[in-house]
Amino acid sequence: MLSYSIIVLIIFGNLIYAYQCIFQTRTYIEKYGFGEGSAIMTRLVGTFAAGFAVTLIVALFSSIEGAWLLFVYGFVQACIGAVVCFQTIHSHWGAVDGVKTSAEGYVAPTIIAFLNLMVLVTGWEVLFKI
Repeated sequence: MLSYSIIVLIIFGNLIYAYQCIFQTRTYIEKYGFGEGSAIMTRLVGTFAAGFAVTLIVALFSSIEGAWLLFVYGFVQACIGAVVCFQTIHSHWGAVDGVKTSAEGYVAPTIIAFLNLMVLVTGWEVLFKI
Protein backbone atom coordinates (compact mmCIF):
# COMPACT_ATOMS: atom_id res chain seq x y z
CA MET A 1 0.00 0.00 0.00
CA LEU A 2 1.50 3.28 -1.11
CA SER A 3 1.69 5.79 1.70
CA TYR A 4 0.74 9.18 0.33
CA SER A 5 1.65 10.75 3.66
CA ILE A 6 5.29 9.81 3.07
CA ILE A 7 5.18 11.54 -0.31
CA VAL A 8 3.72 14.62 1.36
CA LEU A 9 6.64 14.57 3.84
CA ILE A 10 9.11 14.45 0.93
CA ILE A 11 7.33 17.37 -0.73
CA PHE A 12 7.25 19.34 2.53
CA GLY A 13 10.96 18.76 3.21
CA ASN A 14 11.94 19.84 -0.30
CA LEU A 15 9.71 22.93 -0.18
CA ILE A 16 11.18 24.05 3.15
CA TYR A 17 14.70 23.67 1.81
CA ALA A 18 13.79 25.39 -1.47
CA TYR A 19 12.15 28.29 0.36
CA GLN A 20 15.20 28.82 2.57
CA CYS A 21 17.61 28.68 -0.37
CA ILE A 22 15.58 30.82 -2.79
CA PHE A 23 13.65 33.29 -0.63
CA GLN A 24 15.78 33.47 2.50
CA THR A 25 19.14 33.34 0.77
CA ARG A 26 20.93 35.86 2.97
CA THR A 27 19.73 34.20 6.19
CA TYR A 28 20.70 30.76 4.88
CA ILE A 29 24.16 31.95 3.84
CA GLU A 30 24.71 33.63 7.21
CA LYS A 31 23.48 30.53 9.07
CA TYR A 32 26.30 28.46 7.59
CA GLY A 33 28.85 31.20 6.89
CA PHE A 34 29.07 30.40 3.18
CA GLY A 35 29.93 33.94 2.16
CA GLU A 36 28.26 36.35 -0.25
CA GLY A 37 29.68 34.58 -3.30
CA SER A 38 27.60 31.50 -2.59
CA ALA A 39 24.23 33.14 -3.33
CA ILE A 40 24.01 31.89 -6.91
CA MET A 41 24.80 28.28 -5.99
CA THR A 42 22.57 28.38 -2.90
CA ARG A 43 19.64 29.56 -4.98
CA LEU A 44 20.44 27.08 -7.76
CA VAL A 45 20.34 24.18 -5.30
CA GLY A 46 17.02 25.54 -4.04
CA THR A 47 15.60 25.30 -7.56
CA PHE A 48 16.42 21.58 -7.68
CA ALA A 49 14.51 21.01 -4.43
CA ALA A 50 11.61 23.16 -5.66
CA GLY A 51 11.50 21.35 -8.99
CA PHE A 52 11.36 17.96 -7.33
CA ALA A 53 8.61 19.09 -4.94
CA VAL A 54 6.50 20.59 -7.74
CA THR A 55 6.94 17.45 -9.86
CA LEU A 56 5.78 15.28 -6.95
CA ILE A 57 2.75 17.54 -6.41
CA VAL A 58 1.78 17.21 -10.07
CA ALA A 59 2.23 13.44 -9.85
CA LEU A 60 -0.01 13.26 -6.78
CA PHE A 61 -2.77 15.25 -8.45
CA SER A 62 -2.56 13.43 -11.79
CA SER A 63 -1.45 9.86 -11.20
CA ILE A 64 1.39 8.25 -9.35
CA GLU A 65 1.02 5.04 -11.38
CA GLY A 66 4.26 4.17 -13.12
CA ALA A 67 6.10 7.06 -11.45
CA TRP A 68 8.76 4.85 -9.85
CA LEU A 69 11.59 6.77 -11.51
CA LEU A 70 10.74 9.94 -9.53
CA PHE A 71 11.39 8.15 -6.26
CA VAL A 72 14.45 6.32 -7.55
CA TYR A 73 15.86 9.73 -8.51
CA GLY A 74 14.93 11.14 -5.08
CA PHE A 75 16.59 8.19 -3.35
CA VAL A 76 19.79 8.25 -5.43
CA GLN A 77 20.18 12.04 -5.28
CA ALA A 78 19.66 12.11 -1.52
CA CYS A 79 22.12 9.24 -0.96
CA ILE A 80 24.75 11.01 -3.04
CA GLY A 81 23.99 14.26 -1.21
CA ALA A 82 24.36 12.63 2.20
CA VAL A 83 27.69 11.00 1.34
CA VAL A 84 29.15 14.08 -0.34
CA CYS A 85 28.05 16.38 2.49
CA PHE A 86 29.40 14.02 5.13
CA GLN A 87 32.76 13.83 3.35
CA THR A 88 32.85 17.60 2.81
CA ILE A 89 32.05 18.42 6.43
CA HIS A 90 34.76 16.01 7.59
CA SER A 91 37.40 17.33 5.18
CA HIS A 92 39.45 20.52 5.02
CA TRP A 93 36.37 22.23 3.50
CA GLY A 94 34.57 21.78 6.80
CA ALA A 95 37.32 23.66 8.63
CA VAL A 96 37.37 26.79 6.45
CA ASP A 97 37.37 29.96 8.56
CA GLY A 98 33.86 31.32 9.00
CA VAL A 99 32.05 28.24 7.70
CA LYS A 100 29.66 26.72 10.24
CA THR A 101 29.20 23.05 9.56
CA SER A 102 26.26 21.04 10.80
CA ALA A 103 25.21 17.41 10.71
CA GLU A 104 22.05 18.73 9.00
CA GLY A 105 24.05 18.61 5.76
CA TYR A 106 24.00 14.82 5.75
CA VAL A 107 21.20 13.97 8.18
CA ALA A 108 18.48 15.73 6.14
CA PRO A 109 19.40 13.98 2.86
CA THR A 110 19.61 10.66 4.71
CA ILE A 111 16.03 11.15 5.95
CA ILE A 112 14.85 12.13 2.46
CA ALA A 113 16.59 9.06 0.99
CA PHE A 114 14.88 6.84 3.55
CA LEU A 115 11.47 8.39 2.80
CA ASN A 116 11.94 7.86 -0.96
CA LEU A 117 12.96 4.25 -0.30
CA MET A 118 9.86 3.74 1.86
CA VAL A 119 7.66 5.03 -0.97
CA LEU A 120 9.35 2.62 -3.38
CA VAL A 121 8.90 -0.32 -1.00
CA THR A 122 5.33 0.41 0.10
CA GLY A 123 4.13 1.57 -3.32
CA TRP A 124 5.69 -1.15 -5.42
CA GLU A 125 2.41 -2.30 -6.99
CA VAL A 126 1.27 1.22 -7.94
CA LEU A 127 4.61 2.76 -8.88
CA PHE A 128 5.72 -0.09 -11.12
CA LYS A 129 2.30 -0.54 -12.76
CA ILE A 130 2.68 -0.23 -16.50
